[in-house]
Amino acid sequence: MCGFCGFVSSNNQKDQNISILKKMNNALSHRGPDDEGYHSEDNIFLAHRRLSILDLSKRSSQPFKSNDKNLILLFNGEIYNYLELKKELKDKNYKFNTTSDTEVLLACYEIWDIKMLNKIKGMFSFSIIDLKKNIIFSARDHFGQKPFYYYSDKQNFIFSSELRSLLKNPEIPKKLDYDNTISYLHYDAFVGDTTPIQQCKKLLPSEYLIYDIKNKTITKNKYWSINLKRNFNDENKINLKIDELLKTSVKQHLRSDVPVAIYLSGGIDSTSLASIAKKELKFDNLTAFNLKFNDPTFDEDEKANFSSDVLGIKLITHNVSNDESIKKSLLLIDELDEPLSDPGYLAVGMIAEFVKENNFKVVISGDGGDELFGGYEPFLKLNYYKIIKKFPILKKIINIFNKASKDSFDYMGFNYKLKVFEKGLLSNDDFYNSRWLSSYLEEDIKRLITSDIFKKSVFSEKKSIYWFIKKIFLETKIEDDKDKLFLQFQRHYLPNLICSHTDKANMNFSIEARSPFLDKDLFDFVNNVKHELLYENNKAKKYLRNYLKKNNLKKIYDSKKKGFTVPIAKWLKTSLKSDLLETLNEKNIKKLNFINYDYVKKLVEEHITGKQNNYKKIWTLFVLIKWINKNNIEC
Repeated sequence: MCGFCGFVSSNNQKDQNISILKKMNNALSHRGPDDEGYHSEDNIFLAHRRLSILDLSKRSSQPFKSNDKNLILLFNGEIYNYLELKKELKDKNYKFNTTSDTEVLLACYEIWDIKMLNKIKGMFSFSIIDLKKNIIFSARDHFGQKPFYYYSDKQNFIFSSELRSLLKNPEIPKKLDYDNTISYLHYDAFVGDTTPIQQCKKLLPSEYLIYDIKNKTITKNKYWSINLKRNFNDENKINLKIDELLKTSVKQHLRSDVPVAIYLSGGIDSTSLASIAKKELKFDNLTAFNLKFNDPTFDEDEKANFSSDVLGIKLITHNVSNDESIKKSLLLIDELDEPLSDPGYLAVGMIAEFVKENNFKVVISGDGGDELFGGYEPFLKLNYYKIIKKFPILKKIINIFNKASKDSFDYMGFNYKLKVFEKGLLSNDDFYNSRWLSSYLEEDIKRLITSDIFKKSVFSEKKSIYWFIKKIFLETKIEDDKDKLFLQFQRHYLPNLICSHTDKANMNFSIEARSPFLDKDLFDFVNNVKHELLYENNKAKKYLRNYLKKNNLKKIYDSKKKGFTVPIAKWLKTSLKSDLLETLNEKNIKKLNFINYDYVKKLVEEHITGKQNNYKKIWTLFVLIKWINKNNIEC
């Protein structure tokens, strides 16, 4: 796990370019505190920060060059099947000089060229400078676990592992992209290839890019995609195959030359992974970490203790006080390289810092389990949604109840959940889940954004705020309602929020978070399993629940889904109130020149007086404005 950056310069000022490169690389120091490396070749400038996990020696440092010096590699992440690939390459008489996956990755390109992407499994972003072909070949992993940002114009190609590093290059104007920002207000993240800065983009998950250095052109293509076919219905064969695939993935994810930890919430996903590692793979050197908050509605401490006792894994729990939570949350917001309003980022950041304090670099995470096995609440809400659509009187009853009831500020309290559910009923279309997940609906955005800016945006006439979900549906042509949910969570929620917050939060503290559920072979297989075999008695994750039951973990088997998050709704009324009022004050809002202050004032007043839980709208805006102000972005 590392960070890298580079650019192809349009000038011959070598000293100046090296100075810029160092500033870009210094902005990535948290991603790789163990080593740094630089290389320049004509007008190409490259830099790398290393977090040493495999082959801790200097011989695996980057930029990493091929034996003939014609290939130079910058790589962030891990290739989990590197040992299997290394054996295959040795059979082709390839000679290795290190024990790292870095050398294996470059060897794959030497032997298989771009087709290497069909061979490698892992979380990665990389750039290979091919001096013979005069190209830069870059790619991002299947699920978007590792980031890749870039900027291009007629003269420049600039790339980095983080946007904050990219913006250290003076060739990039720091101008806010209004269209992308309006989209962020709905999705809580800059989705797909979008960023908050004009002309800055991200590579998509499972996408590669070729930059022609001479002609200054970019070619992009996808090398893999998530598909749902639902052809498999033999439950015994299915269970055996999932056993095999998941065990293989966990085994590969445990490969490390440094100690490995695990985030153990006590939920179904993390407990299943811990059980496979300890009981089946006999991985004894595993330490579990957990957070305990003062608010009992956010705690899973009891279940984590139960799991660790049954499995015989050492569990270290950090009790987080309210004051500590607030202080750490504000620092984490300050460290964002781009706005991301998913509260999970804060919870993961707090536990990542705790893991670092205990001298670990690698941790196993349960990311992907919910997306793969349909564990999120909307999968269960879908049936109720369909019934209510058939009987409009039920919709009226919900509306009357919501108007009469007091809003809840607890974690997913019933009154709050019912009000969120009603958002999905506002229109008779396919975007009910996007409304359930969103901060701002289309009509909210029209109130929030000043009329002159909104009229200039693509959303005034040409484009729907649901553009990203529409794109998913158009690309896949799936008709089944449940599979449409799976696609939204796997192709939107997973890369844009889950993988993003996991990478940003962990890398702030130089922690490599690995997610065994995010295995392309596992996804290819489970996405072909019939729906009815994924659920039992209206409970998701049938396979994982049965696995836990077989392994004396029935208490976890019966668990309800509980997200790893923090009580922001309450904080905004209490401990964060002064920061909220300072950040969203009239002066701050009006100087941005695109936000309607009167609407913001109403949202804040409703929330802090307890009239309405507006935490998602407020937090999304709070994070955005903090980021704009800190980075001096031109609005």
